[in-house]
Amino acid sequence: MRDKILSSEYATYREKIQKYFREKVLESPSLLLDPMAGTAPLIPHVETNGYTAYFNDILPIHFFINKAKTYEVFEQYRHQGYDWFRQELLQCMSPLENRMLCMSEKWINDDILNYLIQAWHLTKEYDENSEILLKATILLCVRPFSSITKSNNSTWLKFGGVSSNRSLREIVQSGLATFDRYYHKNYGRCIIKRRGQSVITRVNAEKFELPDGAKADIILTSPPYCNRLDPIVLYGPENYFLSFLGYGVQEKDLISTTKVKGYNKLQEDLEYLMSNSKHAHCILTKIGKSEVKDDTSYYLKYYTRYFAMLSAVMNKILSNLASTGKMYIVTQDNIHRGILIEIDKVLAELLARNGWRSRVIKKWEVPHQGLRNVSRKHAFVKPKHWEKLIRVTQ
Repeated sequence: MRDKILSSEYATYREKIQKYFREKVLESPSLLLDPMAGTAPLIPHVETNGYTAYFNDILPIHFFINKAKTYEVFEQYRHQGYDWFRQELLQCMSPLENRMLCMSEKWINDDILNYLIQAWHLTKEYDENSEILLKATILLCVRPFSSITKSNNSTWLKFGGVSSNRSLREIVQSGLATFDRYYHKNYGRCIIKRRGQSVITRVNAEKFELPDGAKADIILTSPPYCNRLDPIVLYGPENYFLSFLGYGVQEKDLISTTKVKGYNKLQEDLEYLMSNSKHAHCILTKIGKSEVKDDTSYYLKYYTRYFAMLSAVMNKILSNLASTGKMYIVTQDNIHRGILIEIDKVLAELLARNGWRSRVIKKWEVPHQGLRNVSRKHAFVKPKHWEKLIRVTQ
């Protein structure tokens, strides 16, 4: 899970897409924007090639992890060294030395939580870049100290259970080694021709605006894939810990939240989607027929909310694009009870209503993520689905 936070298949671009961006897309933009950046895999490319880029993600865990991935923090790490950071972390977290194993009904036992919070606050005594890396490493240490129950689906954790029995030294070394590998892979041997600048922000993408009226030459992003995961659960222990530090996230602001109980715009959003997208009309009609015909049907609410919110977010994001700029969107198909969900086709029709042209310029076959936890009732899924790269222009 430590490596997943830095390079998760659910929160980053696959290597094929990264290579395509580097070789075909990122030629000489003066301003780059990824408004739903996840773990922002293009940070090293930006940092070592002179771009200015804004990487934004609403989840606080990505905010802290991404700040630690910049070249500036790496320089501080190279100056101080692995052993220095390990020793300082062990000192900050020393009250956890003999508290490796515990049982709790919460994400994190109260005593463990208090010691982790104490360690977090102690990092404020260091210089800015050291503080950034120390905090990011503490975040990678949260999960081994948490009390969770794993399920057959690796993205769906449950709170409550028994924590890891790993020692503090082992946990700290493992977390710091994750950054050590990342730095050596991305910065260790590179020659810096032009230093870039990565601005890491944490804003709801539906409200994001570049400062001072600036416009992006290239926007690239991958919205949360529908019905794949709930980031509140995927990063449950880390979200729980950060919420006590004042870095909470509202589920109503998440495109992919599975919590639709309080969603009260079904009729309004359903009418909008049905009127503006033939593909959305087809998908939602089939989903509606497959469930109980009343306004409490879960999946009809989920997919209606998902596409309506995604449309609103994309239109807001596009207001940050220069008139000659291009936006690239990565999507992946999904199947819901035999119904093919093609996000790109729905998006293309919704964006066209506002004068945007879009088309698929590249696609790859990737394993269907649902095969990890296939429904017994609906086990008929294709072994692979299309992941697509869409270009949007005016």
